[in-house]
Amino acid sequence: MYKLLPILLFAVGLAVTTADIYDNSYALIIGIDKYENVRSLDYAVKDAEDIQSMLVDKFHFQQDNIVLLKDEEATKTSIIQEFSNITKKAGDNDRVLIFFAGHGETTDLPAGGEMGFLLPVDGDKTDLYVSAIKMEELKTISLLSEAKHILYLVDACYGGLTAIGARTIEIQPTPDYIQKITKYKSRQIITAGGRNEKVIEKAEWGHSAFTKNLLSGLQDWMADSDSDSIITVQELGTYLKKKVTIDSDNQQTPKTRNLSTDEGEFVFVYSENTVVIQDESADAKLDLEPSDKKELKSHESSDDGTMLERMQWRKTYAINLENPEVFGIGLHNYVENNTLNHALFLVGGVSEKTAVSFSYQSSKKDLLNENMTPTESLTISSDNIGIGFHTVLHDLNTENMWLEAGGGMRYVKTSWQAENNTSDYLHKITPWLIGGIAFRAVPDLLPMIISTMNVGVALTPQTYSEIDGEIKLDDWQIQFIPGISIFLVIPKFIFFPE
Repeated sequence: MYKLLPILLFAVGLAVTTADIYDNSYALIIGIDKYENVRSLDYAVKDAEDIQSMLVDKFHFQQDNIVLLKDEEATKTSIIQEFSNITKKAGDNDRVLIFFAGHGETTDLPAGGEMGFLLPVDGDKTDLYVSAIKMEELKTISLLSEAKHILYLVDACYGGLTAIGARTIEIQPTPDYIQKITKYKSRQIITAGGRNEKVIEKAEWGHSAFTKNLLSGLQDWMADSDSDSIITVQELGTYLKKKVTIDSDNQQTPKTRNLSTDEGEFVFVYSENTVVIQDESADAKLDLEPSDKKELKSHESSDDGTMLERMQWRKTYAINLENPEVFGIGLHNYVENNTLNHALFLVGGVSEKTAVSFSYQSSKKDLLNENMTPTESLTISSDNIGIGFHTVLHDLNTENMWLEAGGGMRYVKTSWQAENNTSDYLHKITPWLIGGIAFRAVPDLLPMIISTMNVGVALTPQTYSEIDGEIKLDDWQIQFIPGISIFLVIPKFIFFPE
């Protein structure tokens, strides 16, 4: 059953943060570009630095709880020591994230099977056992730790790690499910690829394929496949498997595994404006966070009343046009010749970051003919219908501000009235462009309202001439028209619930 409730209803919910699941969050981040004995990498250090920034800025890891080892700092001895240190620090209600960006190697065992290694900066492929870190060490250290959840994110190819395999529990956005996966322990790993799969990195990304998509999956919240405001390891692994395989042209496929039989899940909870509605019969916390959720469902019973499931505002209202399940209506305003003019337009999402628009505009303008004596003016009125496309150019702030641009064609009917009561009109098809900065002025209270400071570009007549009593519009020029738009975004499910 679908219900539409005012935004203010959600404001009375209880605030929820990561602190409701974890007491502390720890991270060990390793990035190695300049190897001593093997081929160097280009972006492993940057991968590590950006992961650190994301954990601090997006998920509020404390800087003092993060250890970053880069290049010459990332020796075998120091990595093993920091593995031990960070897992010993973590208590039984803490989480630990370990990220490694560098080389991985796999060797065959004489009796069959294989053994995987991570290469520290001083690692040597000719003697992996002595100089590298066995993947099994990760499992051993994690099992010795008291931490509730440990997640390894390994941006390297690997093999030979004894693991349990992906959990088969069905993801269900219910309070019981969230309680279960955050209550019990977990030891999990996601690796960038398998044996003989090279780590792909490109200058155009400035990252490896794995870290590029890890950042988009977590930082841009793209991995929240069930739109429940929480990203689990299984959701993240599924997202990475698909996106990295595509970006690497099938050269590497990430793998997600559990290192123990524990039933918990390491989770990422979005840290901004997380609120929840609780029913009277359950002590379950539900996040209301950004997502591309299509509908707001409610469950009712005679005993328990009504409990609202998670709803994620920012992506629900497709503030950057990434969600094709959303359309909207806008009003563009600009001043010309001391006259306030308006344009009404409709926008509907059609693909990622792109939308189609339909517009109607009416305007008035005075033209002069300085060659006439005395100088005369001509009042013209224009009505035009346009069609075009809008696209997001760059997210200045991934939630509340971005650059956008648009363009298309418009059909214009221009009519005029001269001072001698002569009148006429013409039809013309002209191109138009528009670009500007879009932002949400009050994102928390009114996430559906978008404003745009923009500049339009159009062909318009600047003067007129009169020949044999017939008036002609002359000197068509490109005109820059600054203005402001107010846009109301409307989720599709409000009118078309499934």
